[in-house]
Amino acid sequence: MKIKMADVARYLGISKATVSLAVNGKPGVNEQTRQKILQCIAQLEKNDGIILEETVQKQLQSLRIIKVVIMNHRKHVVCDPELDLWSEVLSTFNIEARKRGYLYGLTYLNETDEDLQAVINECNLDIVVGVILYGTEMSVMDHKIIRQIHKPLVIYDYEMPDGSYSSVCIDNTRAVEMALSVLNKAGASDICYLGTGKDIYNFNKRREAYQYLLSKRELFPQKCDMVMLGNTIEEISGRAADYLNTHKLPDAFLMENYQVSIGLLAAVRKLGIMIPEELKLIGIDEVPDYVVQDLKLTCVRIPHMERAIMAMCLLDGEINGSLNTKIKVFAVPKLMKGDSA
Repeated sequence: MKIKMADVARYLGISKATVSLAVNGKPGVNEQTRQKILQCIAQLEKNDGIILEETVQKQLQSLRIIKVVIMNHRKHVVCDPELDLWSEVLSTFNIEARKRGYLYGLTYLNETDEDLQAVINECNLDIVVGVILYGTEMSVMDHKIIRQIHKPLVIYDYEMPDGSYSSVCIDNTRAVEMALSVLNKAGASDICYLGTGKDIYNFNKRREAYQYLLSKRELFPQKCDMVMLGNTIEEISGRAADYLNTHKLPDAFLMENYQVSIGLLAAVRKLGIMIPEELKLIGIDEVPDYVVQDLKLTCVRIPHMERAIMAMCLLDGEINGSLNTKIKVFAVPKLMKGDSA
């Protein structure tokens, strides 16, 4: 008989996505979990879709799983992004979990009521000892979901306002301050902030920091604008070209994320604007070298993998009882000097 992935997931207490990854030989599942899944499928096939409860319990007793749950609100920042910038972070979670003697499970939390409840139930299984919530796309509406997970939990890339969970975030204020300081020292007094317009925690924090730093006029530029360009690289590039054609060229642009950096660079090349002679640029977060081609972009590097390691350290401490307080970590970004500012 044909075995359904949902049956395997139910027997092992894992997500259908994890089963699918294992069966199709895709990355994101460690080898021990993959073997458990394949053994389960073999037993189901042998016993006409039935596994005796004793067999299941014997399999599960040896498992201590850390679940990484990715909030997916279809904003294409972590899930289905235009560039694959997150596989190294997920790989880091996997490596750090195994170092500490845990298995690693990856689950995507979508917006349907059925999926929400299934993932919550999955996280509360006995074999799950802790959860890392990948909160890049998380919103205030998701807070009630977290409260239903009754396991040690650490949030990556988002913070709860009341400090009720340990979290590892980006120091977005410091990132913007570093970028503005570079442009200021380069002689730029007319600086324009370019954003995507997406409602994302990190982007909102960068915009808030930008507005806050504008109030410190003695330190930063005389004139600054904020322009939201769109959600995709193609859309950003087109709107950036329109903006450049219809507005006086500022001294510099500060770019919110990699999409804005790539889209603006495409527009600048198309219009033949000289960097940094005619226009200075600095981006927040790195852009792969193969994308920027002949220009080494000055940017503020965000420590993604380092934060993943810290999140796992905090979670391990909560699981083992060595961490009895909630800790909020803000990782300091690093300036990467290039040729654009």
